Amino acid sequence: MKKLLFALLFLPILSFSQQHISGVLVDVKTKETLPFANIITNNNQGTITNVDGKFILESDKEITEIQISYIGYETKKIAITKNTSFIKIELKQNIESLNEVVITNAENPALRIIRNAIKNKKKNNIETALNSFKFKAYNKLLVTANPDSISGEIDSIYKIKNGIKQFVKLDSSNYKFKKEIDRHHLYITEKIAEHTFEIGKKKKETVLASRMAGFKNPIYEVLALNIQDFSFYNETYTVAGTKYINPIANNALKHYDYQILDTIKNENGNSYMIHFMPIKKEKTAGLEGVLYIDSQSYAITSAISELRSIIDVKATQEFDFIDDKNIWFPTETHITIRKGKNKNGIKLFGGMIGFSNSKPDSTMTNTSNKDASDISYFSSKTKHFDIEINTPVTVKKSANTIEIVDEAYDRNEAYWNTYRTDSITKRGKETYVVIDSIAEKEGVEKKVALARGLMKGKFATKYVDLDLGKIINVNNYEGLRIGFGGITNSNFSKKYRIESYVAYGTKDKDFKYHFGGAIRLNRNSNTWIGASYTNDIKEVASLDFIAENNSFLGLNPRNMNISKFYNYKATNILLEHDIQPNFEAKLKLSAGKYTPKFNYQYISNSNLLNDYNLTTATLGLQYNPKSEYMNSPIGKTRIKNAYPQYTLQITKNFDNLLDSDFDFTQVNFKINHQIKRVNAATTTFLIQGGIVFGEAPISHLYNATPNYTYKSPWVKRITFAGKNSFETMGYNEFISDKYVMLQVKHKLFKRLKISEKVKPQITMVSRAAIGDIKNPINHTGFTFKTMNKGYFESGIEINQIYKGLGLSTFYRYGSYQNTEWSNNLAVKLTYRLSLGF
Repeated sequence: MKKLLFALLFLPILSFSQQHISGVLVDVKTKETLPFANIITNNNQGTITNVDGKFILESDKEITEIQISYIGYETKKIAITKNTSFIKIELKQNIESLNEVVITNAENPALRIIRNAIKNKKKNNIETALNSFKFKAYNKLLVTANPDSISGEIDSIYKIKNGIKQFVKLDSSNYKFKKEIDRHHLYITEKIAEHTFEIGKKKKETVLASRMAGFKNPIYEVLALNIQDFSFYNETYTVAGTKYINPIANNALKHYDYQILDTIKNENGNSYMIHFMPIKKEKTAGLEGVLYIDSQSYAITSAISELRSIIDVKATQEFDFIDDKNIWFPTETHITIRKGKNKNGIKLFGGMIGFSNSKPDSTMTNTSNKDASDISYFSSKTKHFDIEINTPVTVKKSANTIEIVDEAYDRNEAYWNTYRTDSITKRGKETYVVIDSIAEKEGVEKKVALARGLMKGKFATKYVDLDLGKIINVNNYEGLRIGFGGITNSNFSKKYRIESYVAYGTKDKDFKYHFGGAIRLNRNSNTWIGASYTNDIKEVASLDFIAENNSFLGLNPRNMNISKFYNYKATNILLEHDIQPNFEAKLKLSAGKYTPKFNYQYISNSNLLNDYNLTTATLGLQYNPKSEYMNSPIGKTRIKNAYPQYTLQITKNFDNLLDSDFDFTQVNFKINHQIKRVNAATTTFLIQGGIVFGEAPISHLYNATPNYTYKSPWVKRITFAGKNSFETMGYNEFISDKYVMLQVKHKLFKRLKISEKVKPQITMVSRAAIGDIKNPINHTGFTFKTMNKGYFESGIEINQIYKGLGLSTFYRYGSYQNTEWSNNLAVKLTYRLSLGF
């Protein structure tokens, strides 16, 4: 979802300046470019050259002179005129200055500085050194271009034939683009927020005002995009939504080379300029840049990070020294993204953007060497103000890391002008007018709402979100299951919801249905109470959790081979409540009739029960301690899915209450954990299981989620793999009233390159389970085994070989290994949906 939202904003933006100067810095003799040199204007505006020795200066004040300094070179001053737009600067080496920085022993002096910066992180990091802080922030996000960067002339396009240029047509796109960009940016959003922090809790952002060009109703998820990290002291640093190893991480010296560039003055004395770059050169762009480190406290005073690839990313962070607190506080972050010239891939929001091998028509040429995509860029700048340190602050429900006030999208211009740290220009105001008009004409809001719903398996209409998972399903009992259902959305009501579905099986020729409704009692705690009635079927001995809101979706391929179901007709009362945003509770009271749809009887006190009544109370708890959430006018949204995740469910069935036939207590649990490394290798762990106290029917036992059939010939056994199922375990081969399973998956960080188009992802998988049943003779009508000796399988997945399709193979071993080796082998198809962004 994050990638989709970012793609909607990144179209093919800083305000128009009076003066725009670009240039390049080179060695006068070698002509090699000089990266990360200091450039200061007569207005004390500063910048540094990038990794290619290039720089850009933009200023509302007239620039008449610039001074360039670079370690080992003579400082140089150059006069600038109003007509200067590009300048090539050549520097001479200064032998005396160079001798001062020659390393005379084995130790690089930059390493000592970096080690001290790492050692002093705790006292320099405001989130560990301070008890509390509070500040306001103004953010402006633009997609724009500098009007002076593109020619306004009408271009001519030629075709080269037999070495001769032949005129084809006139191209006025650059002329039209310059006229438009003179008038307005390509896109703009603004945000005003208050940030609060209390030690021991997460930093919280309260959005006070927000504007998004083209949207009457905001895309709240955009406000949660982590384009650039607030802190530069974590083990990883986020740039363009992707995590990189921080150059002052505890293990940073294993990943980066460092070099002292210069020493400059700061508010507290001097700062070392330290250049960092990856030790290993990869095909994917790595983080490179400059750290300004205070010579006394070894705190970061400024940081510049760059990624150079087919897209160039530059992230800067500025700090101000708070004298009475003796700490450097972050005051500004700025990130720009523009078209690059390097063919290396780059990761944006965790997804890879690579270089296409397709080549433009080499026979076509034009008189202009730039188009709109060459000079357009994305810019997001945030300035912090009204900073308060160690004043009393109370952060409530810190797992809600973003809170959006109801009136945030209805602020008037007077409110905005009160908090803007960068006044909006005429171009900025015109951008809102133009984009609002275009968006309304093109129906952009409807398209975004549709895309947002599809990411969640819903098809959004004005008042109802249709559930795509209810449309088609296939299983051995119903055959083709055709259905229709949905739930009302916030346009219908923010306080009430109605849900329903109906389905029909072509094989069992029977209808199933569900209807219900709920009312919201409290928005802050996401408290709902509702009632429903369900007449449907469910797989026997399956394990699910009400807190996870799992439904019988057609997207689960293992459903196709399930044959043993039971029907249940139940009336339900449901209470939902968030103890904390990351600690959800659901209480479900249910009474109904259960009928197995296969040959099954339960022996109870010498009586055979073909069907039975249950009256249950189920408490489901979901605790995700590290996940983060956003509370907006449309409700709670998870914005960071973090691990570990804990699920607990307790079900009590009451004997003789509303004709209930059983007395048992069932306890189920699940623990999900994921270790995701910066190099993209991922290891996931799943532990789940349950136990039943008392006598329970087949519906409330455990089958360990099997996904294997013993069909003949063997090739018929090749089906789709499940998500977390035992691929070599036969359906209902084992039944338990107590069991536990463990699954470990390790996804390799590098794809296996077979060809330019075939680069599968390799994942290694191992699963184990153990279980038992107390009175198996009470369950009659079909045969099953116990697995008290332990069940084991291992395999490998070769995913995304072609258009999301892949192949996996698993082998069964241990005490329950079959005598025929082919009955231990499972070959399955896999599918991973990729939306291409």
